[in-house]
Amino acid sequence: MMDSSTFGAISDTNLDIVSTQSHTVLCQRPPQFQFQPGPQSFSPQSAPSSQQQFAPAPAVPSVPARSNSGSSGFVGSFNCPDDFGFYPHVKSCDKYWACDNGTATLKTCGNGLVFDDSDMKRENCAYPFSVDCGDRSDLEPPISTPHCPRLYGIFPDTTNCRIFYSCWNGEASRYECPPGLAYDDNQRVCVWADHVERCDQSEVSDGFVCPDQTEADQPGHYTRHAHPTDCRKFYVCIESVARPYGCSLGTVFNVDTLQCDDPENVPGCEKYYGDLDSKQVKKLQRS
Repeated sequence: MMDSSTFGAISDTNLDIVSTQSHTVLCQRPPQFQFQPGPQSFSPQSAPSSQQQFAPAPAVPSVPARSNSGSSGFVGSFNCPDDFGFYPHVKSCDKYWACDNGTATLKTCGNGLVFDDSDMKRENCAYPFSVDCGDRSDLEPPISTPHCPRLYGIFPDTTNCRIFYSCWNGEASRYECPPGLAYDDNQRVCVWADHVERCDQSEVSDGFVCPDQTEADQPGHYTRHAHPTDCRKFYVCIESVARPYGCSLGTVFNVDTLQCDDPENVPGCEKYYGDLDSKQVKKLQRS
């Protein structure tokens, strides 16, 4: 299993050429997410946005489809409209006809993908959220592996709302949204955790309760509060909802300026990074 820490954006530019018995199929490599190291930093000069747009690219991989040998329950003959092309099955969204020199071969997309019929000259299986199947509602039964309800797709973790998995041929790559965010399966992005119904809100905020906003001596629509035990962490309260944040590596939260600062400038946090000074820590992060 491949493992990563903080969710970024899919790169969909890496292409392979895979040969089959009859022709060559353009296949895209598994989606890769790009990451920024360390927890999120926060600039108190501007209010945080409602969500972080770390979204998978809508153009999703073409993968080698398997040919169906022999007859299958709802499979019949197909008359190719043209000598070469790829055409949707009348009932099934994950099956299609490949016409080669006027001869039709029934194929099935990888488990979890469906046939994209937007271009009849292009053989393309894609994620279901990017394809309108219309009345083609039939699908192959799921083939599952650990963390992958189907062999291909992006799936939320069943117990931790911050974690999700990108599955490629049954291999699950684990990703985790930054602190304060959770994976929204509908939008396929990391959003504020309190906007995701399956999240336990008390768990998301570590039990921190926002003080009455009228008592907070801070202007604006949100307030910032130090973590009770960790110098690097702090909370942003928006409409009485606590959202955890973390300063970048080498810095800690300054309760006087309400910004991330060097440890030597924050009483009680001078030794947060042990004997390393903040410059050494930042240098280690860059290396």
